[in-house]
Amino acid sequence: MSKKNTGPCSIKNCTYSGHFFCRITELAYQKCEKENMLEVYSYLNIGEQLCHQHYCQIVESKRNKRKRKINSKNQKDCRKKVEHKDAESCLSNTFLINDQIFASKVKILTSVLYNKQHRETTKLKLEPTEFQNMIENASPELKRFFPSMVNAIIPKERSAYNKQEAKKSIVALCYMIAGLRNKFVNQFKTEVGLYLAASGATWEAIDIMSSLGYSICAKSVANYQKKIQENHIIEIESYFSKNGNFLHIYNIDDFHDIHEKRRPDTTSTSTANHFSTCVTKPVIDCLKIPLIFNGISVHNPNNIEAWRICWYLLNKYTGIFDITYTECQLQGYQDN
Repeated sequence: MSKKNTGPCSIKNCTYSGHFFCRITELAYQKCEKENMLEVYSYLNIGEQLCHQHYCQIVESKRNKRKRKINSKNQKDCRKKVEHKDAESCLSNTFLINDQIFASKVKILTSVLYNKQHRETTKLKLEPTEFQNMIENASPELKRFFPSMVNAIIPKERSAYNKQEAKKSIVALCYMIAGLRNKFVNQFKTEVGLYLAASGATWEAIDIMSSLGYSICAKSVANYQKKIQENHIIEIESYFSKNGNFLHIYNIDDFHDIHEKRRPDTTSTSTANHFSTCVTKPVIDCLKIPLIFNGISVHNPNNIEAWRICWYLLNKYTGIFDITYTECQLQGYQDN
């Protein structure tokens, strides 16, 4: 079967080489008029032939523009997707780097607090400035760590007082984070457990707080209380062995708590307290009183003679020990 359109191309000086030709039909001629292509190729008429390349450029120019527009849009979409993926990758890498930095800071903080508790036996630093100075002096890598925690947690709109109070909570949070990483960094949780026990919390309540990570368990609290009692006796003996040559004045206060709670709990059947407090004050400028002075023992064989104490207070020391604190202050102001 022979081809109907064999050429040649009606465009003057056509340089395209090809074997495919298309006839300009009436519909094709109308398309050329609509796209104003005849202003350039006014010599074209219906029935003439065009090569495939010129036919696409002149008759189907609108379709080519649409294809180019679609291709351009697709290219832009592809470029945006690539840029979006690059941005996501960059952001992901940034987050990963920040996570690694924060993790390393927490590791260093845990090590510092562990050494402070178990090797240096340093007391808790709950004041924000003291805590910041402590960790930064222990490890220069922790510089700006506490301020960054403050900036991340505390809103800038808060008042100065509320910011300072919130900083104390962040100090506690730092101790808690270190305790989560290393269970032996439990100095803060120990203090919380002792406070709960002193406040009358039951063992179950302390264990619940322990399961939440805010306190040590009730058994550890009991063991620590026993340890404090034993260390207290040792500290008293050590103190008097070093300061035994000075005079000490004692004050014994016998205390009774009459406000009793009669509802029993798992730790006790009542809360009535009875204890005595012994307070001693050293007199550095006075040596201790010898047991035998001028052949007389310092101990009274009659023990405490109330009548003798009352006689001396009324007849010899009146006006010396019965001055109130307010009167002493007023007298001091008048002397100044």
